[in-house]
Amino acid sequence: MANVTFPFPYPQHLELMLPEIIIAIMAMVLLIWDLFLGKDKKGWIAYAAIATCVATAFATIQVTTGGALTTFYGYFVLDPFASFSKLLMLLATVFAVILSLDYMKDEENVGEYYCLILFALLGMMLMVSANNFVTMYLGLELMALSVYVLVGYQRDVLRSSEAALKYFILGALSSGMLLYGITFLYGVTASFGFDAIGAGLVNANNSAHGVVMLGMVFVLAGLVFKVSIAPFHMWTPDTYEGAPTPVTAFISVAPKVAGFVVFMRVLHDALPAVQADYTMILVVLAALTIVVGNVAAIAQRNIKRMLAYSTIGHVGFVLMGLIAANEAGYAGSLVYLTVYLFMNMGVFAIIVLMRRDGIQGELLDDFAGLSKVRPGYALAMGLLLFSLAGIPFLAGFWAKYVVFMAAIETGHLYLALLAIVFSVVGCFYYLRVIKYMYFDDVRIEFNFIESIPMKMTVVVTALAVTAIGLYPDPVMAICKQALVGLI
Repeated sequence: MANVTFPFPYPQHLELMLPEIIIAIMAMVLLIWDLFLGKDKKGWIAYAAIATCVATAFATIQVTTGGALTTFYGYFVLDPFASFSKLLMLLATVFAVILSLDYMKDEENVGEYYCLILFALLGMMLMVSANNFVTMYLGLELMALSVYVLVGYQRDVLRSSEAALKYFILGALSSGMLLYGITFLYGVTASFGFDAIGAGLVNANNSAHGVVMLGMVFVLAGLVFKVSIAPFHMWTPDTYEGAPTPVTAFISVAPKVAGFVVFMRVLHDALPAVQADYTMILVVLAALTIVVGNVAAIAQRNIKRMLAYSTIGHVGFVLMGLIAANEAGYAGSLVYLTVYLFMNMGVFAIIVLMRRDGIQGELLDDFAGLSKVRPGYALAMGLLLFSLAGIPFLAGFWAKYVVFMAAIETGHLYLALLAIVFSVVGCFYYLRVIKYMYFDDVRIEFNFIESIPMKMTVVVTALAVTAIGLYPDPVMAICKQALVGLI
């Protein structure tokens, strides 16, 4: 019998992929386990998903070293930058599952719902460990396909199906644009690796400048869509409103972390030769995003749509750190994403609690008089909204401070001034919610369905934004250390 030799050697350091292997195996195991569980025991899958995330977090910490290591033939990199991002996404996933416990318990096929969340998480974890466009795109599509289904999971709700369809069509278009841009960069450099593309563009002939610019524009267009940067934000309000509220909370944080981490790697590793060109584009996009997000949010009466536009505005602030394109800027963006996780998850937890007796708890009127019957929740909501507005000395203030200072130090003074002005504008729609809670009379009876995990989520997020606001140095130091592997 002839000896058959596998064309590739066994990959070294395969243990670096242990977190992804755990997520992949458990997602498939839970999918099969769901077939054998009765409807009254489907909640076990949610707790198993949480346990999977906790185990994956420990595995991520365990396999992380002080530097960068690659595996799977150089297609996968693990460094502190990727590990920190994975821990943020794992925490966001745990919060999203907790928010789903009561919200989704009466839905059909709820076990598959938690498996889809894990598959989306797997795609995002592959994205942040990608050091080439092939791995990045595979992770991106795994995440996107899972999220499309999650957005439209409530098939009997028209707005949910409509939101999923819009998101799918526009997402497919953006993915096509991204692929188109990658082909141009590959044509110039003959490589998909970020570092190889970066070196190839430095040595590229002047005659290829037009092709490089075209590739850069299409790659940027594909990436900015994924993180809701204007004018590629049009999917965000409908998706946030139509998706189940826990899914809205999940996609408002975890994919944003993955998208910006990939964005940083592409800009820093693959496109340093055209930094002057992409900086001009990003400055315009950041200014437009900040204006559109904060102005459009003022007119919203649905709090999920308001938070959608709020997210767009905050994405513009995060983008300022990428525009600075230095250690302070990238660290500032990581600080912002960390703080935003706690702020947004806390707000959405309270929105989920407001769902009762056929009332979705998504309209501003639903919050009227909350302080009179649930003062603890009103206080937590107030702290979280003040933090989103950037009021000193809460976590959101420092998040904005670090990216504004990074932009000013790199010469983008006018952009920073614009951001400060529209941060003040943004205070209006946050304060309006607080006005409803504290100064209006109760209009609808509050019959909350409360659980200990939900209460703990509200308490943890409110305490986190307060503690980080009073003592931000540890978070800032951790985010600077996380840049090892990128800078």
